[in-house]
Amino acid sequence: MQDTPFPAPTAQQALPFLWRDTATHRLMLATLLATLENALLLTDSATRTLEDWSRTHSLAPTPTVRAVRVDTARAPCPPLLCEKLELTPQQASTMLRYRHVRLMCGQHVLSHAQNWYRPDRLNASMNTELETTEIPFGRAVSQLAFTRQLVEAKRLWAPLPHGWEIAPLPTGSGDYLTPPAWLFRHQAILQRHDSAPFSAVTETYTADLLRFTPPSLPTHT
Repeated sequence: MQDTPFPAPTAQQALPFLWRDTATHRLMLATLLATLENALLLTDSATRTLEDWSRTHSLAPTPTVRAVRVDTARAPCPPLLCEKLELTPQQASTMLRYRHVRLMCGQHVLSHAQNWYRPDRLNASMNTELETTEIPFGRAVSQLAFTRQLVEAKRLWAPLPHGWEIAPLPTGSGDYLTPPAWLFRHQAILQRHDSAPFSAVTETYTADLLRFTPPSLPTHT
């Protein structure tokens, strides 16, 4: 799968990226990325984790995450994810339903989520919600008390250069940073309480998650 399987977000909305190209800010960004990714890896609900992050970092006056459908052609389910859903690629092409949404908080696009799911393993009301509304996937199927099994985690941007811990850190230009659109990507399988897999998801997280004012640094007098 490509690192950017769909077009990058358009010019960023409400706030500029206020982090600067300095060693201190890059160290802070590396820590923030590690903290966020670890929180997402430890949870069964990415939506809830994104809402907690949005609230903590004041990304919007009302930190509620909503799903906005992306009207794109159906993407094929990757073969490894088909296997974990107990289907061949041929079966998957007819049995799976596809849902692609942007998860947003205020004007910020926090992530793109692509779900391939088995409607035969959901109840009728869940299938109706997923087909006719923009409810986040995890919220729609929450009654299943599902668990999440990580398949792959891939970092798409590192604020610090490779080997930074064994070499002097570059001082940087001091200008505002322009990060890439995508920060990292997770692939996972969702399982019901009886261990039956019912959905594969690919989540690609964006730089809007870091679009808040950096903390003030102490000054020495």
